[in-house]
Amino acid sequence: MYALKRMAAFLIDYAVVFVPLGALIEIASAGAHQRLAGPLGAMTGIWLWGASLLAPALVNGVLTGLFGCGVGKLVMFLRVKDSGGDPPGVAQGILREIVKVVSLSFFFLGPIYALQGLVARGRTFYDDWMDLDVEDLRPHGLTETQKNYRKYMREQARKAKR
Repeated sequence: MYALKRMAAFLIDYAVVFVPLGALIEIASAGAHQRLAGPLGAMTGIWLWGASLLAPALVNGVLTGLFGCGVGKLVMFLRVKDSGGDPPGVAQGILREIVKVVSLSFFFLGPIYALQGLVARGRTFYDDWMDLDVEDLRPHGLTETQKNYRKYMREQARKAKR
């Protein structure tokens, strides 16, 4: 269940942050690409491609560094933390997102290696490299104590209504 939550968080980040920012960069720079001719125009295309990958990584990295979660992790109740249990910090959050984008975008084996680590060990290779951990704030299932507490609270609410 944990691996599915991590994959869903990545897809949410991709849909909410990466696609819109990439599209905005393309729309904003469409005119500049056509006005510049020759090799300068080709360089503009390369810069735009890099910016469309880097801008979302910066946004997600700052959110991850400051709060421990981006949009996807917030929705899926996950939190990135360092070895002390705190959010990783802006620099480490940005580095984590850049490594993630580069490895998952450019290399064929990057996504396979990340999924293998996630399913087998519960950690991706880039989290291992940076000594980060992704905590599940709402783990699958409840313990017996949690079930009993919820049952007790429901009974108390019913008694209060009478």
